[in-house]
Amino acid sequence: MRNKIGFLLISLILILSFVLAQATPYKTTINVLVWDDAHTKAVKSLIPEFEKVTGIKVNFVALPTRSVLEKAAVGISLDRTDYDLVAVDEPFVPQFGELLIPYTLWPKGRVFEKVDLKDIVEGAVNAAIWEGTPRGLPINGNVYVYIYRKDLFEDPKNKEEFKKEYGYELNPPNTFKELLDVSRFFSKKPNMYGFGPFTIKAEGVTAEAVFIMSSFGTDILKASGKTVRLVLDKKKAVEAIKFYKDLLETAPPGKLSFGHTERIQAFNMGQIAVMFQWPALIPNHEDPKQSLVAGKIGYIVPPAGPARRVAVTGCWILGIPKASKNKTAAAEFAYWWASKEAGKKLIEAGMSPVRKDLLSDPDLQKTRKWYQATLEAFKYGISRPRFKDYAKVSEVIQVYWTKGISGELTPEQAVDSMYNEIYKILKEGGYVQ
Repeated sequence: MRNKIGFLLISLILILSFVLAQATPYKTTINVLVWDDAHTKAVKSLIPEFEKVTGIKVNFVALPTRSVLEKAAVGISLDRTDYDLVAVDEPFVPQFGELLIPYTLWPKGRVFEKVDLKDIVEGAVNAAIWEGTPRGLPINGNVYVYIYRKDLFEDPKNKEEFKKEYGYELNPPNTFKELLDVSRFFSKKPNMYGFGPFTIKAEGVTAEAVFIMSSFGTDILKASGKTVRLVLDKKKAVEAIKFYKDLLETAPPGKLSFGHTERIQAFNMGQIAVMFQWPALIPNHEDPKQSLVAGKIGYIVPPAGPARRVAVTGCWILGIPKASKNKTAAAEFAYWWASKEAGKKLIEAGMSPVRKDLLSDPDLQKTRKWYQATLEAFKYGISRPRFKDYAKVSEVIQVYWTKGISGELTPEQAVDSMYNEIYKILKEGGYVQ
């Protein structure tokens, strides 16, 4: 009898052990490096759910954008890595591409299905591609969307005054001319300003410069594989800077030191009528606890410039370093993050989705009015220059764009200096013979 009981107990223990092993198939820790904003805060808040299901412990390191780049640069190489999964901002994919496992070679998940890139917005998938291969999984749907004070634009008195002064109906700006007109109009109102710029020396300045110059009809560089050409049309670039200077005249005090924090604060206080915003940051504006204008905001694709309508993309990808010893566990975390099921929970916590089925979900669009504008904006998506020495070029763009719009240099001087410095980088990098 004792033998039978002993046998049954051993069998039960073995079965229970097997079931538990199946329930939590991993017993490992992964180090994950990401940027820090509302999106990643949402992910962090739900990590305990992922850990419970998989048995994977997640060391989640969230840092400011610039710090992520610096940490990745020193912490990842072909033969060693401090991280098993790293977030890479799209213009820096070429810099890290050779160190990351192509997404086509990522292992299947044991708990979560491998994400089909067809389920991701095309513009975000393009952000992950380097030399014809996706180097990771696109994880956020960031693209220029214009936000405006819907209540002010629909106010009958404002409509009457605007039409009397400008000769046409007050509507959300569809062109750069209309953008300047509405910015000037609202800047004349008490305690009110027109446009919310991005001027602090950071990657956001490069995005603004690329957006405005491209809208005026000129790219800065054309990069195809290892071939990079300087194609900046100086005349159009000068026109772009002059236009932005005009917009700056309608901006709030401190306008030459405006970054994400300053822009969000000014808009939330009701001081700004219109500006661009990344979808990942929009929840800050719609939170009644921190915004006086929550529920009073409209969302549109960026206005068209004199040459064309464009929207700068700013997507991040999750990449697995080739040197990682926890590739499958890292992939599992990425699949969970990008899954539709987890996505619905993460959205509630503040995540900015990249999946088509989430952005186009009618129920989600009812409560998140910017989703439709995000989908539309991706149709006009453009990337910042994509090549290995992009970081150096971005620094040059930031320096001379800000000098041009601030008046430290004339627009002509700023463009000449920008052109010459970029040419020097290309020459030293062997791109120019």
